Amino acid sequence: MRRSLLLFPLVLLIALGAPALAGAGGFATAGLSSTPEGVVPGQPWNVDITVLQHGRTPLEGVSPRVVINSGDTRREFAAEATGEPGVYRAEVVFPSAGRWDYQVLDGFIDESPHSFPAVEIGDAAAAPAARPGAPDDGGIASGWLWGAGAALALALALLA
Repeated sequence: MRRSLLLFPLVLLIALGAPALAGAGGFATAGLSSTPEGVVPGQPWNVDITVLQHGRTPLEGVSPRVVINSGDTRREFAAEATGEPGVYRAEVVFPSAGRWDYQVLDGFIDESPHSFPAVEIGDAAAAPAARPGAPDDGGIASGWLWGAGAALALALALLA
C-alpha cells in the first residue's frame, strides 16, 4: 500500500521533470572580454567571445557572430578561432553614432541569442558610459534541475 501511494508522486515528478532534463544538454553561454564602451563610429571594437557548453566546457568548431542593430541598420561580424579552446575573436565596427543593441549568436544554438545592454556609440568625449551586463546564458535555470533531482532522490529513498 505504501509503495502504491508513493508511485503517483514519483510518476508525476518524472513526467514534469523529463522535459527540463531533456533540454539540459542543449545550451551554451557566451561571454565577452569587453564592452563597446568608448568606441566611436568607424573604430574597431576587438572583442574575444568565450563559448562554453553548459557554461563549463569550451566549445570548439562553432562559428559565433556579433550582431549589432540600430533602427533599420543591422550588421553581423563573424568571429574567428583564436587557438585557445572556446575563444573566438571578432572585429566589430559601428558605422554611425547612436544607440546600438548588440548580441552574440554562439554558433551552437543560434535560436537563443545572447543579448547585452544597449550602448551609446558616439564622440568619445560625449558618449555616456555603458553599463556592462552579465551575459544571457540562454539556458534553463540550474536551480530547477537541482530541485527536480532532489525531489526524485527523496521519492526513491522513500520507496526503498
